Amino acid sequence: MGLPKFEYLEPKSLKEATQALMSTSRAVLLAGGTDLLVNMKHRVVEPDLVIDLKAISKLDGISFGKEGLRIGACTSLHDLASFPAVRKFYPALSQAAGEVGAYSHQVMGTLGGNLCQGNRCRFYNQSVFWRSVRPICYKAGGKICHVVRKPGECHSTYCGDLAPVLIAMEARIALIGPEGEGIVPLRKLYTGDGKSPLSLKRDEILREVMVPPPTGKTIYLKWRLREAIEFPTVGLALSLQLDGKEWVKKARIVFTAVEPAPVEAREAEKALQGNSLAQIPTDKIGAQAAKEISPMRTSTVSPAYKRKMAGILLKEAIEKIG
Repeated sequence: MGLPKFEYLEPKSLKEATQALMSTSRAVLLAGGTDLLVNMKHRVVEPDLVIDLKAISKLDGISFGKEGLRIGACTSLHDLASFPAVRKFYPALSQAAGEVGAYSHQVMGTLGGNLCQGNRCRFYNQSVFWRSVRPICYKAGGKICHVVRKPGECHSTYCGDLAPVLIAMEARIALIGPEGEGIVPLRKLYTGDGKSPLSLKRDEILREVMVPPPTGKTIYLKWRLREAIEFPTVGLALSLQLDGKEWVKKARIVFTAVEPAPVEAREAEKALQGNSLAQIPTDKIGAQAAKEISPMRTSTVSPAYKRKMAGILLKEAIEKIG
């Protein structure tokens, strides 16, 4: 199915872009388009105005210095994965960017688009024909969530690869709107509401991501049904700050593709702290982390299997990071 009819705008400044967002309630932002265009063809998104951000130079580029890493929201995933300072000092971020979809997705896709991608569900991300056999789901404008068969709820799943890594690294984001710019922790971008998963206001644009200087070890592991062109079935970012070379001073464990927002396993983090890397009870901590997530059947994989894989991934991550 082709794209629906819409107006197209290519603003040259952030001010022009934010003003355009306020001109209609059905405006959408276009960066790489790898997620948006598919959803438009499936008619799960039907905008009347598409605002292309690629002509705004302030949204592109990477810099690295004493204050850490700064990445423009329209920086391509390929450029992010291959940037020398990212590969050297933030290898988990380079790895995660390099595991998104296929090579063509990485060339077209952007950091901002990956962070702000829509939540996914097997009842939502389908063609019009596929969805026509049952009532419209709550996320698409109907009344019922087919995952739980209840009205007024949406349990769609956030499936981005980069968010868990950046949250584990305590990244912040710069948001710009008509009233100026604000900086917030990346984790606050996600609401946990499947129908409205982002906290962005209608006239706000993600401008930049800021990552602190590297102070520990971080790893990203992705389990998926296929090795290419696939969203994570379960993804895990583990970040450890060490006291010396061996003792865990601080831990961050962030999962993706298990709930409507990236989720942190806080009790498992506490259990990791104070341990020697060589003596971490990986089975126990993996089991604890699995208890802290609440996946729903939004894909073909059962919630029980996702919890099992979450524990296995954490155990593997601890062993590899050591």
